[in-house]
Amino acid sequence: MAERILIIDDDLDTLKLVSMMLERNGYETVTADTGPQGLQMARTEKPDLIILDVMMPQMDGLEVSRLLRRDEITRDIPIIMFTAKSQVDDKILGFEAGADDYLTKPTQPRELVAHIKAVLARSRKATREQEPPAGPRGSLIGVIGARGGLGISTLALNLGIALKEQEEKDVIVAEFRPGQGTIGMELGYPRSDGLAQLMKMKPEEINARSVENALITHPSGVRFLLASIRPREAQYAMQAANFEAIARHLPFLAQYVLVDLGPSIPPLTEKVAPLCDRILVVVEPVPQTLELSKILIDDLLGLGVGDGRITVVSINRVRSGIQLSWSQVQEQLGRSLAVIFTPAPELAYQAATNHVPMITQQPGSLTAQQFSKLAEQIVL
Repeated sequence: MAERILIIDDDLDTLKLVSMMLERNGYETVTADTGPQGLQMARTEKPDLIILDVMMPQMDGLEVSRLLRRDEITRDIPIIMFTAKSQVDDKILGFEAGADDYLTKPTQPRELVAHIKAVLARSRKATREQEPPAGPRGSLIGVIGARGGLGISTLALNLGIALKEQEEKDVIVAEFRPGQGTIGMELGYPRSDGLAQLMKMKPEEINARSVENALITHPSGVRFLLASIRPREAQYAMQAANFEAIARHLPFLAQYVLVDLGPSIPPLTEKVAPLCDRILVVVEPVPQTLELSKILIDDLLGLGVGDGRITVVSINRVRSGIQLSWSQVQEQLGRSLAVIFTPAPELAYQAATNHVPMITQQPGSLTAQQFSKLAEQIVL
């Protein structure tokens, strides 16, 4: 099947000539003469490569490239900027906007075809290296909060145990919080460097085997990808491409994968959140935190996370009359709550002391029942 190339250029003669030349070389072409039209066609046609002019009315090629890179559907399509702007600064701006290659007009047809072949070859190689293994894909579930200290890691840990007990299927809990890992400490593991091992690799080197080798199996049967507690390893949080590669492979290693995304939306969460089948947003019944949570949910929607994929869970950490009721929380958020976890400080202390999950410390407790209820909603 011929590879499809989208040409975006406001010059109709260029569109016609380049299109004819590429078709003679065995490519299929589609064309657009404005930036907005090109963006729409990139989404609908899903070309293998885009040839993009820079100087266009309405929207220049630099802005088109930036928007293509922000869109989950089009962000991986290779782009060759083909323009009369030939200064070094112009080329730098092009690459910074997301171009994979930069070619100046006029040029010989053979040179353009050579650049196209080279870019397509690199794209095919990158796709093969990052392609997840064949087989059924499990469910990727992100756990996130508007700020720290809400119990995000505790929820991911105990919900993973609940899913394992209920479904008797493979479950993975992954901490995407380099330098801030707490699950390893809670479970009593002396070392928790699985995530750090993957961060030392190039994104294209990460595959299903390397991810699986970084996992630790807990006596419960749940496997964990643990983040280090070393503060200096927080620098890995900027390696968003590594986290995206890991997130693409994890669902092929287990039926359920819970990813502790931590608070807010750093660059890694921008990459991983759109890949999640469901996102659990952890809130507490306090007006200020609820307001932050509303903003967080709006930002998740802006990343392309569908409204139906967001589930809100409230964790009450202290017994206090100043906290809002279930109905007040729902009213302020404008959303229903899946589960409210009641305060259990004594249970949390005992579990931490014994290095076991709360749900294992007291299997018959109200807290354990609440985790089981949430697990039941996830598997529906």
